[in-house]
Amino acid sequence: MSKSLSLAVILSALGALSFGCSTVPNPEPQVAAQERPRAAAATPTPDPERIATGSRCNDWEVYFDTGSAAISETARTVLGGLAECIQRGDVRDVSIVGSADPRGAAPENLELGQQRAEAIRAVLVARGCDPSVVRTASVGEARTSGSPETFATERHASVRTRDQVR
Repeated sequence: MSKSLSLAVILSALGALSFGCSTVPNPEPQVAAQERPRAAAATPTPDPERIATGSRCNDWEVYFDTGSAAISETARTVLGGLAECIQRGDVRDVSIVGSADPRGAAPENLELGQQRAEAIRAVLVARGCDPSVVRTASVGEARTSGSPETFATERHASVRTRDQVR
């Protein structure tokens, strides 16, 4: 009798712990705040070409260290999700625009922005994406405020996706 009571207690505990569980896949893992997709407008306009908010197929900002085009492991993981979207055909066009903070000469910052965009493109292509789907460009320091308080946010590449119409 004691074994059946223990078994009943264990089964009840497991049932209680699984309450609220479902077969729906877990949401995407949280990424570092600096690599989250852009926030949507407060009242978004419906657009048949946009994939649902929170999708790995949405737009991203990838941030870099000063003077570097090295991509963090977290950013590589996020880009892996985007690569899956491209391969499935959910995304038909990716535009990557690299930026730099205003420290340094303008020509070097333009080149650094391009290196950042190309580094992201290289990750996507290495994961099997069609190179013709991924375009790169650089604005260097052209879109910066010039304020030291914003330098960290100006060292980035914007990844914009255009989704497949269904």
